[in-house]
Amino acid sequence: MSEKKKSPTTKRDVIGGRARKSDSVASKTRTSSQISEQPLVDASSRVESRQKISNPDLLRKALLAILITSLIFAIGIQVGESRNSSSVDEAIKSVVESSAKDIDRDVLERAAIEGVLKASGDEWANYFPREALEIFKAQSSNSFTGIGIYLSKSRGGVIRISAIQEGSPAENSGLAIGDELIEVNGTQVTGASLASTIALIRADIGKRVDLLVVRNEQRILASIKTGKVQAKSVELTQVSSSVALVEIASFISGTANEVSEALKSANYKSGVIIDLRNNSGGLVEEAVAVAEQFIGSGIIVSYKVNESEKVFRAVNSNPIKVPVVVIINRNTASSAEILAGAFQDRNRGVVIGERSYGKGSVQELISLDDGSKLELTVALFLTPSGRIIEEVGITPDLAVAPAEIGLKSLQVLGGLASFISKD
Repeated sequence: MSEKKKSPTTKRDVIGGRARKSDSVASKTRTSSQISEQPLVDASSRVESRQKISNPDLLRKALLAILITSLIFAIGIQVGESRNSSSVDEAIKSVVESSAKDIDRDVLERAAIEGVLKASGDEWANYFPREALEIFKAQSSNSFTGIGIYLSKSRGGVIRISAIQEGSPAENSGLAIGDELIEVNGTQVTGASLASTIALIRADIGKRVDLLVVRNEQRILASIKTGKVQAKSVELTQVSSSVALVEIASFISGTANEVSEALKSANYKSGVIIDLRNNSGGLVEEAVAVAEQFIGSGIIVSYKVNESEKVFRAVNSNPIKVPVVVIINRNTASSAEILAGAFQDRNRGVVIGERSYGKGSVQELISLDDGSKLELTVALFLTPSGRIIEEVGITPDLAVAPAEIGLKSLQVLGGLASFISKD
C-alpha cells in the first residue's frame, strides 16, 4: 500500500512500458561498439565532429532535446504512480503530509488493513505485523513468557479469560475464568484482535502487567509479574479406582502426547472422562491425534477449499476401547468441538453438558510483501457425518447442568460399561 513498498519490477514497468534493465544492457552494448570502432576513425573525422558539437545552434537544440526528454520521463513516472495508487493511498498520504503533528504512516496503514478485515465480515480475520508473528507462533508452543492465561474472543468482539494455567503467575492474581478483559496496561482491548491483545500482555520476565477485567459488572484490576510459563494443556485425575478424568485446556503442540503419557500411568478399565469445558481450541492436528487414540479408523474432520477437499483420518490398529464420556460447555470451541463431534458422530462416546460455542471455520495465513501476514477464513469444518459446526456448535447427547456434571459423568460411564458387558 505504501509507495516505498512497491517492488523494483513495478517501478520498471511504470517508467518505460518495459524493464529498464533491458535499456541499460542495450546502452552498454552500444558504448562497447563505439569504443571498439574508434581506432578506425581518421583524424579529419574527429575534427569535423568537434566542430559540429561547438556549433551554438546545434548545442541549443541538443540541450532542448535533453530537457524535453527529462520532462516526459518525469511526467511518465508521476502518471504511472497516480494510476497505481488507490484512494486509500491518497488519503493516507494526505493525512501524513497535512497533519499538524507527526504521524507514523505505518500506523495508518495498519489501521487501514484492520478496517478492511472488519468490513469484510470475517469475524475471525486477523492481521499480524512482522513483530507479532513470533507471538503468534508462541501461542501454539508449550513454553512461553507471560502470565499463564488463555484468551478467547466472542463474536461480539469481547475478549475473555478461557483458562488459567496451574502454577502460573496468574493463578493467585484474583483473575477468574470468564472475566471480560477490557484493558491491558491502560490500553483498551475491547474489539481488538487476539494477537494484538496477547502482544500487549507478553513482556520480559519480571515485568508487571496490569489487566483490567469486568466480572458481574464489577471492575477488577490485577497487577501480575510475568514469568517463564511451561504450558501444560493436560491434567489427569483418578476419580475412582478404575475411571480416569482427562482435562484438556487447549490443543497446543504436544497435547496428544501429553494425553497418551498421562493415560499410561492411570487405571481406566471402567472408562475415561474427557473434559473439554472452556477449551477454546488450538491445533487441529493435535485434536485429531487425541481422537485417534480412541477411534481406530475413519474420518475425524474434513473441509473443502476451492473444490479441493482436506480430510483428517484416524489410523490406529490398537485404539483404547473403554467407554468414553466427553464433557462440553458453551465455551468449548474450535478444535475442541471437532474432537467432541468426532466422538459423537462415530458413536465412540457420549457427549454431555451444554451446547458448544460454534467456532468451526478454517483460517489460513497469507503473506504480504513486507513480511506481515493476514489470517483469513477460507472454509468450514465438517464432522464425520457432514455436519457444520460454525454458528451451530455441538449439541450434547445429554444436557447436564454444571452442578451435576461430575455425578452424571460417572452414571453415564456406568451405564455404558453395563451395556458393553451385556454385548
